[in-house]
Amino acid sequence: MLASRSADRRAVVDEMREFVVAAQREPGAVRRGVCVITAGPGAGKTHTLRELASAAEGSVRGVRADELTWRQPFALAGQLLGVDLPTPVPEGFEDDLYARVDALCAGEPLVLVVDDAHHADAATLELLSRLVAVTRVLPLVLLVGRRPLPERDLLNRFVARAEVGEWSLPPLSADEVRRISSEIIGAAPDDELLGLLDASGGNPMHVISILRALQQSGGLQIVDGRATVDADTRVGMPSGLEDAIAEHVALLDGRARELTQKLAVWGGPATLAQLAAVDAVPPASLVGPAQSAIDAGIVAVDDEGALRFTHDLYADVTYEHLDPMLRSVLHDALASHPSTRHNPQSVAHHRIASGSDEPAMFAAVRRAESELVSTPAVAAELLETLTERTESPSAVVHLALAHALARTGQLARASRVAEEGFGAATEIDEIAALHRVLLFALTAKGDTDRVRQLIDETLQLPVGDDVVATLIDLRRYVGLLDGRSPAPEAPFFDAEADLVGRSVPGLIAEALRLFLRGDVDAGLRLALVASDRAAEEVASGTPSTSSADIWPSLIAQYAHGPAAAADLLASATRARSIRGSDWMTAYHEFTRGGIALGLGDLEDSAASFDAGLERADSADMGWKSMAIGGRAIIDVLRGDLAAASTRLDAWEKSGLPDQFGFPVPAHARSLLLEANRKMRAAAASATSVWEHGRRFRLSVWLPTVAIECARIAVRSDDTELLGSIIAGLDDLPEQSVHSPVAVARAMCAVALHDADPMAIVVAATANAEHLQTLGDRRTEASVWEEAACGAAMAGDRSRARELARRALLLDQKMGAATSSARVVSRLRPLGIRMETAVRDRPMHGWDSLTTTERTVAELVAGGLSGAEIADRLYISTRTVQTHVSHALAKLGLRTRVELAAFVVGRPQN
Repeated sequence: MLASRSADRRAVVDEMREFVVAAQREPGAVRRGVCVITAGPGAGKTHTLRELASAAEGSVRGVRADELTWRQPFALAGQLLGVDLPTPVPEGFEDDLYARVDALCAGEPLVLVVDDAHHADAATLELLSRLVAVTRVLPLVLLVGRRPLPERDLLNRFVARAEVGEWSLPPLSADEVRRISSEIIGAAPDDELLGLLDASGGNPMHVISILRALQQSGGLQIVDGRATVDADTRVGMPSGLEDAIAEHVALLDGRARELTQKLAVWGGPATLAQLAAVDAVPPASLVGPAQSAIDAGIVAVDDEGALRFTHDLYADVTYEHLDPMLRSVLHDALASHPSTRHNPQSVAHHRIASGSDEPAMFAAVRRAESELVSTPAVAAELLETLTERTESPSAVVHLALAHALARTGQLARASRVAEEGFGAATEIDEIAALHRVLLFALTAKGDTDRVRQLIDETLQLPVGDDVVATLIDLRRYVGLLDGRSPAPEAPFFDAEADLVGRSVPGLIAEALRLFLRGDVDAGLRLALVASDRAAEEVASGTPSTSSADIWPSLIAQYAHGPAAAADLLASATRARSIRGSDWMTAYHEFTRGGIALGLGDLEDSAASFDAGLERADSADMGWKSMAIGGRAIIDVLRGDLAAASTRLDAWEKSGLPDQFGFPVPAHARSLLLEANRKMRAAAASATSVWEHGRRFRLSVWLPTVAIECARIAVRSDDTELLGSIIAGLDDLPEQSVHSPVAVARAMCAVALHDADPMAIVVAATANAEHLQTLGDRRTEASVWEEAACGAAMAGDRSRARELARRALLLDQKMGAATSSARVVSRLRPLGIRMETAVRDRPMHGWDSLTTTERTVAELVAGGLSGAEIADRLYISTRTVQTHVSHALAKLGLRTRVELAAFVVGRPQN
């Protein structure tokens, strides 16, 4: 009974209110800045969202989705953000909307409210997914209401994000039912009426429907200020919510019911003129029916003068109770309606809903796709609706859907749809096209076993020589990418004699082979050739999804250090923007994160890794190992060991491959174990990492971990590991005397053969000078640490202190607390006592900002938007937001307006 129902609903709403207030109070420190209410129809989502928004500070913008917004790309986002939608939507429009959110957050906190998100268009849902992570760095809160059904994959993925808090709404209490009754009928219910309302199960909409039906039917009586019903009325009332809604609608006269049927099929707000045009009748003829529906509380007139249902349940029930044949006729009529026939997406929706034959429906979808090039998620949902309405979709439909899903980054679903398409394919061209989509999706996911199998299957088909050559290049590329076997010693082709006729994929494969074999300069030269060739193809009008622009900056980091790589990455990012190759963004962020890590900018590195991983995760990308490992290393360096452990545990459970076979996450695990002072386990882990590198001849990667593996071996007194390191270094191609290899070799010689410890100092000093020219501050800090230990072992305490200060200064500039503590703890047994605090950068104030944070702050003060700063610095808008967030936290500010004022007035400060 209602009387016994607890007030849990109020407690849940209060909990959500506290969530919103806390998120606005400390947006940078709150893990979740998104509140989702998932509840069935009529449960009170809209009212609750309004209550939550009223408790928030700053600007509140809200929007409610319906069937019409579902059909139009970014229709909901445009309404929400006050942006006019161009037709067709151009490439990069999502970035414009993203930048609009960024700009709206500049002056004050922003709350975005999206009601009935189960009806939102796919493009808006993708934008909302991008905004989830931004709630951690912007004064932004998202409030979203949705039904559990119909299921939307994009919406489910949105809700599953770690930053999202989800609540359901308990039923109304008896007091709340009394309050609603008094508001609707102007009198409190007596026990008889309250007992009747008990059938609602505490659903607000059900309560309202029963009351309105009673009012409309005359079964409600007001006696002595109390509302009541007689026994006969109570017996005749429907028990279910939909039955109550249906009975309420059934009380309308015939012409008013017909008007609501048209409105339900229309799918959203419509004017009398639009509804009249369905039957070619005068709009004035619908005034009476419209007024009847308004008086019954079923429809209302919105601010634009259009009719809309007062609740989407009225639309749902009206639509479902309409005879299927009549529904089909109305959908066909609306497909040819003057208001929709120039909107291909609406035409396609109505053709599919009408149940036309597949060719007619597919033709309508194809016409819509021509305007959905830049919003493939909307095209994908149209095509999915088509497959659901078709008993046996053709291979052409499967191909179109798989291609659209792959373009949206829904790689797992794209793979499934493409494989399902093989069962319907009858033509060799259809099979080959499905194979291409499947190969792309599987490669991007990191499912290299299936890629190899599919290549072999495709090579059995009667395909042309050009296809065979492309597939062979792809097999080579995949073999290098997953690193299951050493890069072959023999070249794939003669780069001197056979360069002109080679495809871009072939050039990339050979460039990577050279890189992995340790010939980094030759690999870099060939990677640059591949990048130039890809640019020529794009300039000639040839569509390209080549990865050529990813590799030069990555290879340059190993060949010439992070500073040189940063210059190449800036060029590649600029080219990506010009060519519209936004799918590369995640990989460029990964490279930028690695460069910043080498430069010792841990905050910048973390921001780039995080931005790239967010994109990669949303797109089901599999090649994330180097970013995951790099991000875990940052956690270890900062002393956030629990975060590193969680990150690495999740990676190990993923089963995804290590890119190029580089065991970067495993190496991060070794460093984590060392930081936790589990030296035996650290040595075992480092041994596994080093032996893997030797076995797979990772000549380019082993030098980058030689010092750290040697340090773990020395600290754990593991002579086997020390011997393996020496043997592995001997196997490497000839290294420069300035290489970290020289330092690692000296460390091993001292530990194994009692060599003069000053050999470490000599090698480290020579190496450090070279590292300074490369900008590799992280490695430089490591070599100074080893030099300090070497000098201390040699008894030169003064020199040891000097070298230790250099290491500590670099560590503390980086914020590498773990490294600082390790330097001090290693020197103590050697008779050198040092303090870790040699800080030259404070924790707060202008001087606490990193170089990039200062640059971003100054550009904000110069009036540039987040998107303009991103273009100026060749980084993503997401990374700019992270830098702004860090600067605000360090300066004790809340908005970019305050940041700009601070920077402008800084000399006076």
